[in-house]
Amino acid sequence: MRNQPKIGILLGTSLLRKVIRGEPTYEKARIYYEYGVKNGVLPILFDHRGLDLKKRQVRGFVWNPSVQRYVLTVCSLPRVVHKRVLIRSPKLKALSRLLGRRLFNPDINRNKWRIHHLLNRNPCLQPHLPATLRLIASTQGLKLLERYPIVFIKPAIGSLGRRISQIQSTGDHHYIFRPYKGKKRLLSKIQLKRALAEQHLINRHFLIQQGISLAKYHGSPFDLRVSVQKGRKGEWQISGETAKVAQGKRNLTNLSQSGKAVPAPTVLSHAFPKRNPQIILQKVRRLALEVCRTLEKTYPAFADAGLDIGVDQQGHPWLIEVNFRDLRYSFHSAGEYAMFKNTYYNPMRYAKYLLSQSVEIGDLK
Repeated sequence: MRNQPKIGILLGTSLLRKVIRGEPTYEKARIYYEYGVKNGVLPILFDHRGLDLKKRQVRGFVWNPSVQRYVLTVCSLPRVVHKRVLIRSPKLKALSRLLGRRLFNPDINRNKWRIHHLLNRNPCLQPHLPATLRLIASTQGLKLLERYPIVFIKPAIGSLGRRISQIQSTGDHHYIFRPYKGKKRLLSKIQLKRALAEQHLINRHFLIQQGISLAKYHGSPFDLRVSVQKGRKGEWQISGETAKVAQGKRNLTNLSQSGKAVPAPTVLSHAFPKRNPQIILQKVRRLALEVCRTLEKTYPAFADAGLDIGVDQQGHPWLIEVNFRDLRYSFHSAGEYAMFKNTYYNPMRYAKYLLSQSVEIGDLK
């Protein structure tokens, strides 16, 4: 394997340290080696500190099966790099310019308003996008509440269900406000405006979004995590999907917020007992693929995403969020181990595809 082409796996520094030490992490990096062998490539793990663009080399680690541990190596810069870290830096920008699409995924503007704007240009996606506004005035929140009984306020950049507030109209000019910190309160219109200002939510860093009446599994709302990746032929494909079920009657399905992962067919069969769950899943998959193909037009090196897609009580799918680095553990938590491994296998197959396309993409100079 030492003479096989190397595929770079760019990780965060703290995560790389844990992997090398053998500590538990969400990133099961050894699977890269398993599928690298099957694809005739050798994955090398490194962080941005191990990247030397002047010498065009990396200082990283490869798995040595004979000693069952990672060993340090210094080698020429891999011609293809799978970027698994969200940090941005001048060095990584330079690497992106050098490799082009062979660095996947690139730096992406993850502002939810920007993503919503890009997706909303596609008429096919518009029926699947919750109404969304930037919360730059309290009147915008009230305007959306006139159309929808529940709205959510969420940070324009953020994930894992953090800092999300909820407002629910009671129908008598009062509102139940559930802030991301503090207790829920019943407020008048004037009190609600004041509460939004006190929580520092009225600015360009927060969005207000239509609440979706999600289908329920044993009384708890759920959404679906869908992994969409490019694979062997360089085309988008579904690596897996699983349901994330909120705790009790809470609306946050994130596993980091006490949600739990359950196989998607199990949840959909319960929520829609008179319907074929595979038909609903087909709608969800088509939506997920269309979202990624649309974003690819703006970000050509985009190749790997975890989408959160809600299904309302009529079985209609809604895009909730695009995650540009799926942490993958929802599949493992749900016992969907084949899907979990797919999320490692397909990037290795895509990396091999990129190597074979060097004439089209352009060789390193």
